Amino acid sequence: MARKKATPTFWGYRRPEGPPGGRNHLAIVSGMDNSNPIVRRIGSLVRDATPVNTSFGRALMGEDEAQHWRVMGHTAAHPNVGAAIIVSLEPKSANAIAEVAARTSPWMPIEAVNIQEIGGTLSTTSHVVELATKLSDYLATAKRVRCEMGELTIGAECGGSDTTSGVISNPVTGMVADRVVEAGGSVIFSETLEIVGAEHLLARRAADRKTARRIIDSARRAVDYAESIGVDFIGSNPAPDNIRGGLSSIEEKSLGAIKKAGSHPIVEIVGVGERPSKKGTIFADAPCAGVENISSLAASGAQAIVFSTGIGNPIGHPISPTIKVTGNPRTARTMAENIDVDISGVMEGTMRIDEARDLLEKELTAVMSGKLTTSELLGETELTVSRAALSL
Repeated sequence: MARKKATPTFWGYRRPEGPPGGRNHLAIVSGMDNSNPIVRRIGSLVRDATPVNTSFGRALMGEDEAQHWRVMGHTAAHPNVGAAIIVSLEPKSANAIAEVAARTSPWMPIEAVNIQEIGGTLSTTSHVVELATKLSDYLATAKRVRCEMGELTIGAECGGSDTTSGVISNPVTGMVADRVVEAGGSVIFSETLEIVGAEHLLARRAADRKTARRIIDSARRAVDYAESIGVDFIGSNPAPDNIRGGLSSIEEKSLGAIKKAGSHPIVEIVGVGERPSKKGTIFADAPCAGVENISSLAASGAQAIVFSTGIGNPIGHPISPTIKVTGNPRTARTMAENIDVDISGVMEGTMRIDEARDLLEKELTAVMSGKLTTSELLGETELTVSRAALSL
């Protein structure tokens, strides 16, 4: 009788509460775009500080304001963050983001700083450097311990899609996602526009009728919105680079994109940056652009993101390590410095798909144990919060 494969473990940071992290960031989180320069400066002055900048943040209203605070607060309270300093122009936004973070991770040391009250660039910089130095000393006492795969939530993203995305890297991502779910963990997949034409297949996997209806409605709403502003969505997606990569239609693109979600029932749908209440396979109703989507996945609690790319995309997230995997031999060769896992041997016939799955799973455990991704090594990281409406 064949021996059952042992479930992999990783060496992560065990927090007093919540899931373990693969990083121990001191996050310096910008509350508004006008505080980004100070946040970047702190990152250059304090060795262990990780700057987390944002787009917008000023003059937001309604759902835009709530979404901004939610994404930035959940990012500050990410499992890979051990302490956070929120830096914003004025107290309302700084305190709102800090409150979201404190509710999410009540054990975490969190400081809220606003430039107007402290008194300008130099004073704020000096004050935050002092805070950051103390918190850095606190974080230095953390030790890695053995953690279970069932404690993981991974994000699944695809970008720069081509034929190999749908037949190799997305299915392999889905196979690893299934292993995480089977161990007791979660996978969050997203990109609402890129389930159009395949939403009925996802609805069949829904754990209940309400979830199935929400999947169908999310795809319909995306198409209806595009039509309402005069955009021929079906005629403009796939994008030109996707077409050059061999994709002929949105349906073909979507059929490949949903493969990254694995095969288990979809138990819940969340919005942009919302934290799931259940474990298992989860759909996030969020925009499909790479930076926006990984920002949402990370805010939803993904400790790591597996980013399948066909024709190449270098970007990663500053807090949630982003593992780039490709099945395209040309991309593996020409963008090698941006690829973490090369499974192009499946296309060339030198690697079995189960070997590709094991290679990606091994990389995931290595990254969660401290190995840096290519985007971390090169500083190719970014965050932006999706917009729901116009600024006024």
